[in-house]
Amino acid sequence: MIFNRLFSKYLIDEAVLESETIKEYCDRADSIDTPLHIELVKNNLIEEEKMYQALADFLGLEYRFCQLAEINLEFIKQYPRDLIIEYQGVPFEIRGDLLTILCSNPFRIEEFRELLVQGGKRIRFLICPPTQMKRIIDYANNKIQQDEVMNEYIKNDSVKEEIDPDAPIDAPVIKLCDSILKDAINRGASDIHIEPFAKTVFIRFRIDGKLQKIDELSTQLYPAMLARYKIMSELNIAERRIPQDGKISLDVEGASYDFRVSTVPTIHGEKIVIRIYSKSFSSNDISSLGFSDKQKDLIMSMITRPHGIILLTGPTGSGKSTTLYTFLRYLAKEDTNIMTVEDPVENEILGINQVQVNPKANLTFAAALRSFLRQDPNVIMIGEIRDEETAQIATRAAITGHLVLSSIHTNDAAGVITRLINMGIPKYLVADSLLGAISQRLVRKLCPKCKKLKQTTASEMAILKITEPAEIYEPVGCLYCNNTGYLGRIGVFEIMVLTDEIKDIIMSDNFTSERVGEIVERDMTTVLSHTRDRVLLGQTSLEEYDQLVDIVK
Repeated sequence: MIFNRLFSKYLIDEAVLESETIKEYCDRADSIDTPLHIELVKNNLIEEEKMYQALADFLGLEYRFCQLAEINLEFIKQYPRDLIIEYQGVPFEIRGDLLTILCSNPFRIEEFRELLVQGGKRIRFLICPPTQMKRIIDYANNKIQQDEVMNEYIKNDSVKEEIDPDAPIDAPVIKLCDSILKDAINRGASDIHIEPFAKTVFIRFRIDGKLQKIDELSTQLYPAMLARYKIMSELNIAERRIPQDGKISLDVEGASYDFRVSTVPTIHGEKIVIRIYSKSFSSNDISSLGFSDKQKDLIMSMITRPHGIILLTGPTGSGKSTTLYTFLRYLAKEDTNIMTVEDPVENEILGINQVQVNPKANLTFAAALRSFLRQDPNVIMIGEIRDEETAQIATRAAITGHLVLSSIHTNDAAGVITRLINMGIPKYLVADSLLGAISQRLVRKLCPKCKKLKQTTASEMAILKITEPAEIYEPVGCLYCNNTGYLGRIGVFEIMVLTDEIKDIIMSDNFTSERVGEIVERDMTTVLSHTRDRVLLGQTSLEEYDQLVDIVK
């Protein structure tokens, strides 16, 4: 392709990539009749945004990374959606006789131009990365579909105030409910909150740990929406007096997701919270979790032991399940029998025997664990240690030749010891069975596009507990991060490995978790010290560190 040859020369001249690499992939792209920039991005040789910035410069066009908040839905509605999808371009704005179009495929610009020319308007094209363009189109389609559904439903006056268990759910409501799930995925949300009030229904998404109001719906639609989500998650739609929990499994844009649905009755109706789990995350690389080198060494010293118990602790939504599943994938070998008991099973793993708790059939954590001990397991994973009986059996399994992984709710790693003792586990069993504990939190990552370098002030040095001034970064906000200053989250960890010194403290008459915490802070890494390291490395902000100080102290 002539384009590939010309573009490869441009990339070499601009030192975007090494000339040998570009020549190799240029030949490969020619052999399969593919544009060079697509081949380079597909093989992870360059970030998509950097590639399309270079492509825009080469073509003499303007590059624009557009966020969802900038999209004018009313403007997009004026143009045929089939053209938008086919040409991967959306009308962005119009000023006078100049129409601006965002597009991701520059090779179809002229075709698109001919279809859009109307009334003598001039057209300007901006290049947007394909991944973001897909998010924009999906978002626009979802929002337009939601508007159409609400208008159609209200116009037909077919909404009922109460849920009829036997009445079919209208197709428009099905589309609306599905579009809310897709919208949440497109925005990178971890949770969906659908909250009925007297005159409106709020839809809020939790994005990067913060709740954001996304939309308001008519209360007329809510009964049918509630029924739809209950049917999808196999809940009792006639029961409105008690909380219920269920699960939805869906494939969205080729990726598999689980949605954990929880309803609770409020004074204006049942509130729905839907937690989103991506089933596509399947890493067995412990380094991908974000441990420091020192922390990884401590982790490996624990999970490679043949027996003992390792406990993860942290609040809901802190990533404990992701960490546990990564450990399990790392440990999953042909010669290892791994069994789990969970409530619910959040991620299915090939080669691992997973059991779903079923209290109605008397299949509790404790009952499953008792049967596991007769199943010749090497590794046992317990979703959560919630009661004394489960703790007793888990401890017994750990001292009889099994590696046990589980989670428990405490404020820090040292508090795990106190919690086990309070659950009735004798001190000597805690000291013998516990290999260690991992406390974790999630902090927001600074946006790499707009974070701003600054020098620490005296007060900031005091907060960080450092004696010399340092360069750190602060959030600013840009189009790339929706003006929040943050993009994504990253784990911070506290690792406690049971050393002989800690075991002696546990067995002593004056045991306190504070004494153990002092050893962790001295010899290992605390959540705060790990977060401080991330601040000094420019990964997160002083604001995130300061908030965590108030939580963990």
